[in-house]
Amino acid sequence: MLGEILATLNIGEKVWKFIGAIRKTKPTQSETMSSRFIRLFECHGVHRNQIPRFFGHGLTVKDVQDDQSLLGKLDEPLLEAACVRFGVRREWLDGAEPHVFTCHDFYKDPGGVLPFLNRLREANPEAKVDGILIAPEGEEGEALVLLSEFIGWIGDKAIYRYHLCNNWLFDYWKSRAYLTAFVAICWKNGVHIRGTYLPEKEIERVACGDALICTEDGDPGIRGTRLWYPEDMALRPDVFLSGVDPEQDQFGIKSALMLWLDLEQQGYMDAGLAMYSKEPIRSLFETKLAEYSPE
Repeated sequence: MLGEILATLNIGEKVWKFIGAIRKTKPTQSETMSSRFIRLFECHGVHRNQIPRFFGHGLTVKDVQDDQSLLGKLDEPLLEAACVRFGVRREWLDGAEPHVFTCHDFYKDPGGVLPFLNRLREANPEAKVDGILIAPEGEEGEALVLLSEFIGWIGDKAIYRYHLCNNWLFDYWKSRAYLTAFVAICWKNGVHIRGTYLPEKEIERVACGDALICTEDGDPGIRGTRLWYPEDMALRPDVFLSGVDPEQDQFGIKSALMLWLDLEQQGYMDAGLAMYSKEPIRSLFETKLAEYSPE
């Protein structure tokens, strides 16, 4: 199995850190800009006393001890820099809008994936980016790709910012094919995507960008999650089709296979895995399509 072959990549631990990060933090009604600023850092694993060391911008430990002292330091350059550091929207930090993150949508847009990854690399050349595909249990409903980008250290603890790639209806044939292309393009370009299953409600908590992604331990609703290997969707027809077309009228299955073949012909299904040759993989999907389209 491909997952066993690639186990030496040793990114399983990182996957579980992602899962622990899926948590919605609820602000209090009296939350101020200062307290929201502190919550932004603490949710990413930076204690308030560590903010000056990690973030700089003229802040001192004394400045972050209470909201009133910090408020006097929150000028425009500092607020903008905090938003850039963690990839959050300024409107959220201002308290004006609930959307924390700007979500990225690559449904029907596989050509936009590589430019997006290149922009991340250009802005942060030394950073490692990887991710997790969170699919709904039962394989019906919304899926989410959560990318993690390294942005620095606090002691021996790595700090990350997150990028949400949403609008993936997991059981819809067209969405499944474009999602597979997204995963393949990421793998080919060194962004390794692992997978897990969660209840759809857990995914919905963060998929729209309304929740901070925290590095603390996850709540009980995400325990017992099993791992899977999304790159197999670009390699194995059975994994690609799993959960597609639940009504079993075969239209979705055939359409998914035809779109997979079309996207493969355009070069979007090449995951860059040297142990597999391109033509045999395509022939597997052609053979599977022939099973549903007898002459």
